[in-house]
Amino acid sequence: MKLFVLSFIWFPATLMIIFLSLTTLSKIDNYSQNRTLGISNQAINLFNLYEQNDFFQENLKLPNTDARVVVLKKFFATYRSPLIDVVDNIVHQSDLYGIDYALIPAIAMQESQGCKVIPPGSFNCWGFGIYGDKKISFANYEQAISAVAKTIKEAYIKRGLTNPTLLEDRWTPSSIGNWSYSVNFFIGKIRELEKNYRNS
Repeated sequence: MKLFVLSFIWFPATLMIIFLSLTTLSKIDNYSQNRTLGISNQAINLFNLYEQNDFFQENLKLPNTDARVVVLKKFFATYRSPLIDVVDNIVHQSDLYGIDYALIPAIAMQESQGCKVIPPGSFNCWGFGIYGDKKISFANYEQAISAVAKTIKEAYIKRGLTNPTLLEDRWTPSSIGNWSYSVNFFIGKIRELEKNYRNS
């Protein structure tokens, strides 16, 4: 008789515990998914403008040439970069090779703090061809910008490496996301200046 009573009580109690456990797990899972989704959405909102679009100019809504010069001058002035004196050439070479004009400045900021930290007399602000003791020097910034723009187009974009994450694998293979994160960051700063310019 006692066994029957215990069995009668045990069965519904067990079902209740299982039900409560499943309910709790469901709530925890939903919270975790919502929290992860929120973080993911923040990351996507931060980088989708730069990661999803490639560097072909026809796919980008850019301001006109004069506006781009003004934007880059403001950008380089913020960081006291000597590249402020060659922004016309950056825009020209970007147009010549059909790449986003924000990419060359962004790489320069990542590689050399906008030409502040480079091998003396090299004019190489992009870490271009620098491996260990090996380095490539240029006669001036204009020559360097031309070489970098051409290389990005011929050796990277034409091979499908069309955003910072893809470029990173060949430009600086030892980096694990840091290089592309920084390049995206500076492209973002240029985009903010574009927006402010349009709204002014």
